[in-house]
Amino acid sequence: MSSLRPRFGGRQWATFPNVITLTRLMLVLPIAIFIVRDTHSVLIVVLLIIFGASDWVDGYLARRLGQTSRVGAMLDPIADRVGVGVIAGALVFAGHLHTGVIVAIAAADVALLLAYLVSHNSCVPEVSLLGKARTAVLMTGIATTSLSLLPALEALTSVGSTLCGVGAGLHVAANIGYMRDIAHCSRDRKASSTLD
Repeated sequence: MSSLRPRFGGRQWATFPNVITLTRLMLVLPIAIFIVRDTHSVLIVVLLIIFGASDWVDGYLARRLGQTSRVGAMLDPIADRVGVGVIAGALVFAGHLHTGVIVAIAAADVALLLAYLVSHNSCVPEVSLLGKARTAVLMTGIATTSLSLLPALEALTSVGSTLCGVGAGLHVAANIGYMRDIAHCSRDRKASSTLD
């Protein structure tokens, strides 16, 4: 299917965009620690801005510099999922978000992983428009919730919580679409092997 790409094949993994993606992944732990400890509110906001901006920068540079790679294609969504999941979890743990947000995100990701493992195929879904919208809404919600940690911006709490709730719903919907793509790919592979 055109919406799926092989897991293997591609360019050398050591590219500048991949370094940015790895850096984004390394920001997750300090952000989460600061949120849980309820310290360095301004630094949390700055790090989250860098985290969110790097998600756009690595993709842009990969295309601009011709440095797309299979590792980058897999690492980028992993960094997004780990980052959003851990940071949202920290906000839930600290009492800034409803538990349902992280439960929905985690359940959707576990279901997607199981669907992929059960399918026994070598295709992974490309990021869909819904998936991109999900990431944008969740990141905006997390950033807004983090801004509300600043005393002068406490009024943003409900806005951030609402955006995160909407983002969690989009996350579930996007993963259902990915699971559908994986199932279609699996059927296509079986049909192709039967014809051969």
